[in-house]
Amino acid sequence: MELFLDFKTITLGIVVEALPFLLIGVLVSVAVDLFLKPEWIFKLIPKNRYISHFFVSTLGIFMPVCECGNVPVARRLLMYNLNVSHVITFLLAAPIINPITLWSTLEAFGFDQNVAIFRLIGALVIACTVGIILSFYSNQENFLTKKMKEDIENCHIHSHDENRINRALDVFEKEFLSTFKLLIIGSAIAGFTQTVVPREILENLGSSPVLSVVAMMLLAFVVSICANIDAFFALAYANTFTLGSLLSFMIFGPMIDMKMLAMLKNTFNFKLLLMVTIFVATYSFLIGLLINNFYV
Repeated sequence: MELFLDFKTITLGIVVEALPFLLIGVLVSVAVDLFLKPEWIFKLIPKNRYISHFFVSTLGIFMPVCECGNVPVARRLLMYNLNVSHVITFLLAAPIINPITLWSTLEAFGFDQNVAIFRLIGALVIACTVGIILSFYSNQENFLTKKMKEDIENCHIHSHDENRINRALDVFEKEFLSTFKLLIIGSAIAGFTQTVVPREILENLGSSPVLSVVAMMLLAFVVSICANIDAFFALAYANTFTLGSLLSFMIFGPMIDMKMLAMLKNTFNFKLLLMVTIFVATYSFLIGLLINNFYV
């Protein structure tokens, strides 16, 4: 009975803390979907290879939606002939480089505001590095699936002229239900591990500079929780896991997880998704190790 009460307390605590940020994030997603056209931003992208990828990595500031909402935006950018390397840079950076995610990270880790700074820098470095590496590949259209190539050729861009109230309600329902479901599942997992898994196992795993990072990255991949609220999930492990592992969780998860790969499999081919996953996993792991070894 006591274990169940502890489980309920931890789970509900995470949900209550994260829910306001979830609602704000969904409302912003609705506004972005209704009023912001990606093609406006496309015209502002610089021509220089390096500057253009950095510019694209900051677009999340103007489109602060979670990783799920970024996929339709990315598809629209591809239809406007934006390079695959730029679109991948956007997809990796946008979930983290946005005001709501950074705000929620600051709120969750108020005891150390450097966490939000490290998260921001880590996301920028990974997204820009991966994008620039991909930009050296010729024939980037080969990274696209056959279906995506057909959509680009036929330019199937949905009109925003439909009834805005109906569209807003539809977007809100889809975004809220999918994100809230993941929040409940993620919070329950955190509550379960904190109450049922023996404390000694958590402490031994969480205190290891290497194993803690690997464990939290695997957890991020499976849980697939929204970037706007994942800081509160990570906070539940702050007393048992290293800071580097929590940062790796908050960097790797929004960029690469089961849900994200499932959504992208109809847009990019397996080769690209595997390559990006390896790049992001490697860099996220290294960031976690660096924090664990050099930041006290």
